[in-house]
Amino acid sequence: MAKEILQIENINASDFKKEILSEFTGALQAFANSLQNPDKDTLLTRQQTADLLGVSLVSLWDWTRKDIIPAFRIGNKVRYKKSDVLESLQKMNKLKS
Repeated sequence: MAKEILQIENINASDFKKEILSEFTGALQAFANSLQNPDKDTLLTRQQTADLLGVSLVSLWDWTRKDIIPAFRIGNKVRYKKSDVLESLQKMNKLKS
């Protein structure tokens, strides 16, 4: 097994410790955020999306056609990113207020 050598210059021990803690804290916060919303990038089918929104497939198609809710085409299938759907829903609610 080969040894790797790490050489650090122009930094004192205290600053180095702060740098490591800062990076670790950032990584830990990003991990915590991912646990709070683990399925934000989940792709939903048309039916799942319509069920989530409580609308018919016709209404969903109309909203997609009007670019109210962005959709992705994968081959001949249409998918919706859950985070995009929820964001669009929030925008629609703000417009009604």
